Amino acid sequence: MGVWPKNCPDYVYELEQSLNLNSDAPVVVDTHEKPLHKALLENYEICRPSLEALQFIAERSKSEDLKKLLDAEHKQELQEWLYGRQLVDILQEFPIRASVEEFIAVLKRIQPRLYSIASSSKAQPNRIDLTVSAVRYTRFRDSKKIRKGVASTFLADRAGNVDVPIFVQPSKHFHVPEKGDTPLIMVGPGTGVAPFRGFLQERQARGDAGKNWLFFGEQHAATDFYYQDELQQFQKDGVLHELSLAFSRDQAQKIYVQDRMRERGQEIWNWLEEGAYFCVCGDASRMAKDVDQALRDIIQQYGKFDEADTVNYIRKLNMDKRYLRDVY
Repeated sequence: MGVWPKNCPDYVYELEQSLNLNSDAPVVVDTHEKPLHKALLENYEICRPSLEALQFIAERSKSEDLKKLLDAEHKQELQEWLYGRQLVDILQEFPIRASVEEFIAVLKRIQPRLYSIASSSKAQPNRIDLTVSAVRYTRFRDSKKIRKGVASTFLADRAGNVDVPIFVQPSKHFHVPEKGDTPLIMVGPGTGVAPFRGFLQERQARGDAGKNWLFFGEQHAATDFYYQDELQQFQKDGVLHELSLAFSRDQAQKIYVQDRMRERGQEIWNWLEEGAYFCVCGDASRMAKDVDQALRDIIQQYGKFDEADTVNYIRKLNMDKRYLRDVY
């Protein structure tokens, strides 16, 4: 589901203050005139700095350090420097003067945020559930300024009494198996569990006989076991046949979903040989890569394959649309 968020009013105010802009100054957005404050709330991406905005700040501030960071050969260094910094942080580090028109010209338009739907329309025909982790952080340990994710904190803090523009974006391939007796392995740590809650609701509502296995992980079982009661009820109802948990911070050695996969490698291989779908949802930067490597290692070890045979097996899973990923 796509959500069109609004920016945090406190952050808009801080941004206006950093540039000494008149919040009532008129701005034309899609042929309609509105005050700058309203335009920054509703229409512009003001947290993540665009390259155009960074170049503009570098020129106006005459900062050689910032200009150097923007050189093509420092791309990785720039990404590391930007981590945790929002546009207002950069403006406070490199103060500039700019007119409303000049500032608006270097901003991107706000984009919708896409969330995996965490429910089944068969089980809940009049309701859509999302699983959203609110992003809040301070850049420095002694800082009192809390930075926030745009959409996650909009939904958590400010969406209760307003109309929120939404749309549904169909996912052609990421869905439960059409045949009800097909086994299903799901790997969804963190908020990646969202679609699999929907998958389990769907399979239960359809009366599917296929086995279901969920790998879920987070930091602490006491505070981060999302949908614990529901998942345990799915187990009692005979819908969820296997639930493998990995709470990384509950013991000295960190344990992740890919570690749980390796512990159960033989059984995963058996399920795959029975025709199981293998579905992954969540973080693309590390988790999905680690899970993919664990899957390849399991296939190679228990299928007694060489590297070429393993690649071909994975390719066949992909061609048959049995290896499905919704990663971001």
